Amino acid sequence: MPENTEQKILSAARQCFFQHGYKATNMTLISEYAGFSRATVHKYFKNKDDAFRQVCQQLQQQASAACIPILQKELDCWQSIHAIAETWLKPTFDEVSDQRIVSDLKYHVQHVAQDIFNEARQSIEDMLTNLLENAASQQKITFEYINIQPRMLAKLLVASLDGLRGHLEKPSLEQASLDILKIFQQACQPNR
Repeated sequence: MPENTEQKILSAARQCFFQHGYKATNMTLISEYAGFSRATVHKYFKNKDDAFRQVCQQLQQQASAACIPILQKELDCWQSIHAIAETWLKPTFDEVSDQRIVSDLKYHVQHVAQDIFNEARQSIEDMLTNLLENAASQQKITFEYINIQPRMLAKLLVASLDGLRGHLEKPSLEQASLDILKIFQQACQPNR
């Protein structure tokens, strides 16, 4: 029962933040959406910031979990990197259609949950580093022509994709990410 209650309250919090934004959401609204008393809601969340952090944590866990099947497939390095990039580039607040609410949520991520998103970036960087190291050890790619290590290339990929995500609309984002990955892929070809 408590796990079910916690999930219901977390879902209600997500719905509140996504429909009303961070500023307009409060613990009373979350309790109304969840159908539980404020006292019950406070058993699971200390305050609105804690609820927002848990919603963000759940979103990042879902994105990381979506990458696991990609890593388990028998894809080549760049196919895996592309699939992970597609998963990671999906906007965090994709379900929200009101751009004012999206802006409000993004602003408050910076002030309330930035560490969660930094951990997610680190996780993606680790995945990409492992893929690049494995491909290099199998001599499927080389770093000879670009003279950097797999970890640095992973950092560059994450930074490039993160920059694209922050500055481009969805239709342009997909093509631009493909173009960036092609550039890096060509630079790492073992037989030029």
